[in-house]
Amino acid sequence: MSSKILVLNPNPDNLEKVFERANIQDAKIGPFAATILLGDVLTKDHHVPGTVLRTSTYFSQGTQEISKDVALECEKSSSSLADITETLVYAKPPFSVIKLVCGVTMLIISGTPLTQETIDKISNIQIKIDLLFTYHWPYSIAQLEKELMVGDELVDQLVKIIRPKYHFAVGSSEGLYFELQPFLWPSGEVTRFISLAQEGGKDKWYYAFNCVEEEEDKDLDIIENPFISRKKRTLDEMDNNSNKKRSVAKKTKVVDPEQCFFCLSNPSTETHMIVSIGTYTYLTIAKGPLTRSSKDLPFSGHGILIPIRHIPQISHEDQDIKLEIDRYANTLVSAFSKQKPFLRLIFFEVSRHNNVHHHIQFLPVNESIIGKFDKSLNFRVKLNNEKFKHNQKLQFKEFIYPRESKELSCIKESDFIKFTICSNNNNNDDDTDDYRKVYIAILEKDKPVDIHFPRRVLAHMLNLPDRIRWDKCQQSKVKEMNDCEEFKAFYRDYDFT
Repeated sequence: MSSKILVLNPNPDNLEKVFERANIQDAKIGPFAATILLGDVLTKDHHVPGTVLRTSTYFSQGTQEISKDVALECEKSSSSLADITETLVYAKPPFSVIKLVCGVTMLIISGTPLTQETIDKISNIQIKIDLLFTYHWPYSIAQLEKELMVGDELVDQLVKIIRPKYHFAVGSSEGLYFELQPFLWPSGEVTRFISLAQEGGKDKWYYAFNCVEEEEDKDLDIIENPFISRKKRTLDEMDNNSNKKRSVAKKTKVVDPEQCFFCLSNPSTETHMIVSIGTYTYLTIAKGPLTRSSKDLPFSGHGILIPIRHIPQISHEDQDIKLEIDRYANTLVSAFSKQKPFLRLIFFEVSRHNNVHHHIQFLPVNESIIGKFDKSLNFRVKLNNEKFKHNQKLQFKEFIYPRESKELSCIKESDFIKFTICSNNNNNDDDTDDYRKVYIAILEKDKPVDIHFPRRVLAHMLNLPDRIRWDKCQQSKVKEMNDCEEFKAFYRDYDFT
């Protein structure tokens, strides 16, 4: 689904004219899901125009004092938004989160001084922000363009937390037009930065676009991420210990068991999510599950199989762990095939030598849509290989298990991404290995890989683009506890521990 958005940087002295232009654009190339006004919109001694806007229009305070008309309406509203007219909405400082009917989520930051307290509050927002609107530029981009006076380092923090699809700003009271090429985050997300000049000048002061879903983006010319590259430049500039040219190797962060979220020895382990504990592995529900509970299944069904020992991947020396994981997988397949025969389990994992703690995820998928998997896999592979040039290219091979079990030896001692689609096992033997389709891509070591790739594939297949990032769809602790208890009851007769 795509939604048209119109962004304007109006001159407060010409606001009536700007509103008329906005209505013309809405009639000509709209309708727009929303219009956003940047910069200083309704300042002191200015009044609300008489022109009625055709579409919902949002604005906030810039760096100047707000109009008395707006201040009076704010006193009547207890929320973060105040209706100035039927279609003109004011986002109160310091910020407002707005979810449009079309599903697009916006974060509007006022031009009042940004504080660390505000950043901390925003970091706790649990939904994915698509569009970010600020007054100032991020300092990293301002530094890149040698426009240091319009930058704010706190905006950098904000962008790195949110990673929006689009970020709009003005930089100063006069505005400054600039459009940066799209850049990529390590997680695979893409951000575009656009700054607009103020209406009345020669430069561009408006921007209309479709806020497309991630998988609809085509043939982007991705540039180096200015937020990541700036950090590297700073490190290089500080290194004055040698005149020799040398590369700065990226060090892998070492996570001890006491800090690892998957280790039972970590005092912060969320034990309320554990379904079953075996000798070498344990089973838990997933935090921020891709699938959700429904009338057909009272819990999400998205779970994780985790070795108890703190290991990055399973090697040939870890046969006890592998056998117990296989046993968990087989009994889970049996539990679903007996009780919910219309659901098929898909297991997926990213096995790398430099992982923090190896784990295998699984979730149930309705049998009626399982046939879409190949199409979604091919789509995401093409997107990964052609669009995200920083990621290593992926090529999957398909196997039938157990018929082609010998061929699966290709993954021994290799890094890989693996999907396993299980058939329904209607035997009475809970530990029977049944027919399974396995898809494997061998990874090159020490080359960047999108660790969220499996979830992206399944989100595309299930048409859940807003649930790609687990941290943006977390459930309450009460819901997690309920899901865990439902899962335990569902799995009780199959639990071998």
